[in-house]
Amino acid sequence: MNCLEFRRQVLADPLGRDNELLEHEANCPDCRPFARDVRAQEVRLRGILQDVAPPQGMVEQIQLAARFEQRAAVQRRWWYSAAASVLLAIGISMLSLFNTSLERGDVVLARSVLNHIEDESSHLRAARPVTPERLASVFDRFGAQLAGDIGTVNFAAECLMRNRNGVHLVLPGRMGPITVFFMPGEMADGMLAVNSARFDGQIVPTSWGSIAVVGEAGEVLDGLGERLAAAVRWPKPAQAESTALGRGLVAAVRIAQQQNG
Repeated sequence: MNCLEFRRQVLADPLGRDNELLEHEANCPDCRPFARDVRAQEVRLRGILQDVAPPQGMVEQIQLAARFEQRAAVQRRWWYSAAASVLLAIGISMLSLFNTSLERGDVVLARSVLNHIEDESSHLRAARPVTPERLASVFDRFGAQLAGDIGTVNFAAECLMRNRNGVHLVLPGRMGPITVFFMPGEMADGMLAVNSARFDGQIVPTSWGSIAVVGEAGEVLDGLGERLAAAVRWPKPAQAESTALGRGLVAAVRIAQQQNG
């Protein structure tokens, strides 16, 4: 072992007792005082470190901080649990509100159908069948076409259905007149009942909206809504609205031309 290697190992481990180090130290007069000086500094440094005492009160402060951290961890867990409970309650409330709004929407739609029939009850007394041309023209305003025979129709007109126009028909029934509303855009999740002291009926969902079929109490209406839905090829809601809007604009232009001419 040369002197350079010896001094490197002594600096790395001043108190090391390797035999090769001890042999070099014993035979080298230059490295011997170097090794003793390094060991002396190491002993003094270790003594200083052993005599170091923490400042007064530090132990108590560390213990207090640890207790605060434990308490904070407990509080965080409590807040997380409380927040999760609140979010769960909000979610349940929102779901209940959503379901309630759907139920109220169904009730409003059924009620509006009955109100419409009662407000225009004069149409129930129509007894003269409309011509096929008249019937086809009413549906044509919406881009719809008759694909099958829907039977005798005593009244047919375009009519406002809540927020948008649709088709209002009156058919003869066994117990009295049957009102039929083709309501584009009025989407329903399933079959809806329409009942009052006088009328019984149902709202049948379709891909483009819904069809209301309402007759006098006791009228047999089973399957009528589905048969009417199959007998009319109705376009998609956007197409129906654009068709009705376009035809309305054309009619307005014609009226303006007649008035100016």
